[in-house]
Parts: sequence; C-alpha cells; structure tokens
Amino acid sequence: MKTLLSPAPRATAAGPSGVVVIDKPTGWTSHDVVARVRRILKTRKVGHTGTLDPLGTGVLPICVGDATKLAGFAQAADKVYRLTMRLGVATDTQDSMGKVLATAELDPSLDWDARIRAQLAGMVGESWQTPPMYAAVKVGGEPLYRKARRGEIIEREPRRVTIYGVEDVEVALPDVTFTLACAKGTYVRTVAADAGDALGVGAHLTSLRRLACGPITLADAVTVEALETAVQEGRVADVLHPDDYLVSDMPRLGVSEHTARRMLQGMSPHISEWPAGDGDTAHPAGFSPGTLCRVYGERRGFFALVETTGDPVVPAKIRRIVKLHAAPV
Repeated sequence: MKTLLSPAPRATAAGPSGVVVIDKPTGWTSHDVVARVRRILKTRKVGHTGTLDPLGTGVLPICVGDATKLAGFAQAADKVYRLTMRLGVATDTQDSMGKVLATAELDPSLDWDARIRAQLAGMVGESWQTPPMYAAVKVGGEPLYRKARRGEIIEREPRRVTIYGVEDVEVALPDVTFTLACAKGTYVRTVAADAGDALGVGAHLTSLRRLACGPITLADAVTVEALETAVQEGRVADVLHPDDYLVSDMPRLGVSEHTARRMLQGMSPHISEWPAGDGDTAHPAGFSPGTLCRVYGERRGFFALVETTGDPVVPAKIRRIVKLHAAPV
C-alpha cells in the first residue's frame, strides 16, 4: 500500500521534449508539418498548437514530448498576421485555393482607398463571425471541410471574435495588404471575405503569413530543413526550446521536492508549502483568482501548472501535471 510520500511514478525519458517553432511553408497543412517533425526527431509524441491554413506560412509552434500537454494552453494565444486579399472575386474556400463563385468589377469612379480603409477600421473590436465551410472545426464529430468536399453546406453557429487592430494598409487594386492582430478563433479568410462583401464586390485571401503567436515571433522560427540539418549535426538543442517555452509569460512559482511529490499524487499545496516570493518566483496568494502559474520543483525544474483560487488555505489548485520524473542528478 502506498504511503503519503511514496515515490511518485517516474516516466522514462523517451526521445526529445520541448517546443520547436516552424516557419511553415505554403501548401503544407499543419498536420503535414507534424508528420515531418515526427520523422526528423524520430518520436511519435508531436503535436501542433492550432491549425494554420495550407495557404498560410509563418509561425507554427510544434510541441514535442511532455510539451504536448501544454498545446491546448498555447491555442488560446493572440495572433498577428500579414495578409493580402483580392477584391472582386469570391471563392468557396474564401482563399485562392478554392473555386470562383462570383466576380465583380470595381467601379473606377469610387474612392476605393478611403472605402477600404474605413471598412477595415470598422472591423476592429468584437463581432460575430460565421466559420467557413472549409474549416477544421467539427460539427457532429466531423470537420466542416470534409462535409464541404462532399458538397454539403450546413448551418454554422456564429462565434464571437475579436480583432485588436488593423495596421500598415497598402491598397494596390484589386489587392489590399494589411497587418491584422486578433484573438484566438478568428478565421482570417473570413475577415477578407466579409470585408469584400461589405464593400459590395466580394474578396478572397491570396496570401497569409503568421507573424506572431502570443509572445512567439518569426525571430524564433526555423524552417523544416533547418531543423533537419540541426538534428543531423547534433545541434537539436539549438532549435528545441524548453517545455515551459509556450507558457513563459505566466507567473513562476517554486516548491520543495517534498511538495512536488505530493502534487504528483494530486494534492494541491497548503498555504504553508508555498515559499515566500523572491526574485524570479512569486507566491500564489499575490495573484487574482483564476491566474495560471508555472510551478518548478527544487530537483525537477518545471513540472506543473496551477490556477490560483483566492482560498487562504489552498491558494492554488493543480491544473496540469506536465512532467512526472525529476531531472537526473
């Protein structure tokens, strides 16, 4: 029978663990990138942090090993894109990879520059957006794009989305290029299509580049080929970021090895088990309820996420155990 402080289960390190940020090439799906990274790193435990359209390029964080347990938290990150839409042509996929549904002439007597800028500025803020039929979101347990490929068009529930800003607008008719900052769940293709509809001529996306995903930018990204070269040359550490990379903007907490072992058994620490904050680490009581924090053990480094509660006795509850094993001594 286990005692309260019996050794916690230990996982055997099997392959690499961490986050590699890929600069996704155009034409690849996010799953294509995952499959390639699996082959390069020779490990099955690989996943992405949210799909990026095949047309799109740019920042695509890929989780490996224990870091896959954090992929869901990264999906909630805000995004920044640089995109180009073409006015006057609407397609069934809302991008250049689809079938043309309608075309319209742009009346040369109109001030298109002013109209376009006003329309884009008016899209900033919260609004309702209907997911496109060619989307990975599931309805009835099946991705919408599979239904669309069979010619099915079904009713989709609008969702609330947020656009934080539209900047650096360049108008070179029929193309319009701009930078878009938005919250999770925003379909950029639909932003282009909706803008075209509002302007009365339709539009579709012709290029898309993700510049940032939360705190991660293109400066952190490598190509698939660069990852392969790093592995071949024994430099995987140069491109594989630590497991806590995706949550590095969360407050950092520290616990003793004794408390870490209790947490691995599902017991959230008592107020007395949290060391007073100093320097890099903090105390959970110092944050408002609902704050997610990283937890580090004396021997094991980063191993869990907790959520603050506001409870004076148990100020934080375990949200996710990321690593079961301690670092080798």
